[in-house]
Amino acid sequence: MSANRGSREPVLLADDLRERLDRIIPQFSEQFKRLTAVVVEDDVEAEIELITEQAKDLVLPLISSKTPARLEYNLSRKAIWSTEPNRKVLEFKYQTEDIVGSLTVEYSLGQLSVHEMELVAWIMGRWKPEAPTVEFSLRECAREFGVTWGGSRRNLISDSLHRIDRTRFTGKVWDARTKKMVTRHFGIFDDVQILERRDSLDGESIEPGAATVTVTLSTFMHEQLRERQFVKLDWGVMRGRLQSSLGRRLYAFLESQKGFQEGTLYEITIDSRLAQTLGSRDSNPDRFRTRLRQAGEELVNSSERYSAIVIRAGQAKHQYVLRVERAAA
Repeated sequence: MSANRGSREPVLLADDLRERLDRIIPQFSEQFKRLTAVVVEDDVEAEIELITEQAKDLVLPLISSKTPARLEYNLSRKAIWSTEPNRKVLEFKYQTEDIVGSLTVEYSLGQLSVHEMELVAWIMGRWKPEAPTVEFSLRECAREFGVTWGGSRRNLISDSLHRIDRTRFTGKVWDARTKKMVTRHFGIFDDVQILERRDSLDGESIEPGAATVTVTLSTFMHEQLRERQFVKLDWGVMRGRLQSSLGRRLYAFLESQKGFQEGTLYEITIDSRLAQTLGSRDSNPDRFRTRLRQAGEELVNSSERYSAIVIRAGQAKHQYVLRVERAAA
C-alpha cells in the first residue's frame, strides 16, 4: 500500500486481502467488512471497523454442488494420484486386479497430486460429447476451486496443467479367450494451450486472470467419456466439505466402485495395494489404518450418501477390511 506522506485520507485495502483473511480463519462468526489505514506523517496507524455477522455455513460459498465434475474410471480407480506427491518419482507399475494386464504410468515432472486429480475432474465435468476440447479462463478455474486469485495461483494452475499433460500411460491387456494382448499408449490430455496478452515474449501477462485455456482430451479419454465410462462427483463434497487429501482421494475411489446389494455395501482388504491406490506413502500399517479411519469419518460427515465407513477385522490373522455403507446411487 502506498500513500502521499502527510495525507490523512483513509485508504481502502484491496478486497482480496479481506477475502484472504476470511479464508485463513473461516470459522470466525465475525467477518472483516472494512479495513482502512490512515497515514500520519512517517507512521502508519491501522483503523479496523468490524461489523458483526453470524456465519451461516463453514462451506465456502463459491464451491457449489452444481459445478459438474466427473472422472474417467481408470483415473478414479487406479494408483495415479498421490496425497504426498514425490516429484522425483518418474515411473511406477500398477497391476490391475480384474484382468490379466498392467498399467504403467510415466511421470516427466513428478507424481500427480490429489489437487491435480480434482483439476482433471473439473475439466472433464465441463466436457461435451461433441468435441474433446474444453475451454476456460484461469480466473474462472480459481473461482470454482474456491481460492483467491493471484499470480501464484496462476502459476499453480499452469504448472498442474503442464504436469498432467506430461504424464503418459502404457496399458497392456491380455485376453485369455482370444489369446491376444493389446498394448496402448495414451495420456490424459493431447494438447494444452494457454492464450494470454503480453507486451513481449518474456514480459509479464497484461491480464493474467483473463488468460484462456484450451485443453484437448486424449482420444482414449474422449472415447471413454463418450461411452460413459466415468463417475460423477459432487463438487460441493469434494472441494467444499472434505479438507484432507486422503478424504478427497477416498471419495473419488469409492464413488467409482459399484459394490454389492445395489451399491449400498462395499468392502475391500486394507493392504499396501490399497494404500498405493489411495496415494499414501505411509509404510506403517497401523498409522495408515488410523488415517484411513479418519478419512472415512470425514467423508461420512461430509456426504449424506455415506452412512458408515468402518474398519473391521478380516478372516485371516492381522487382516483388516474397509467396510462402506451408503445409499444407492
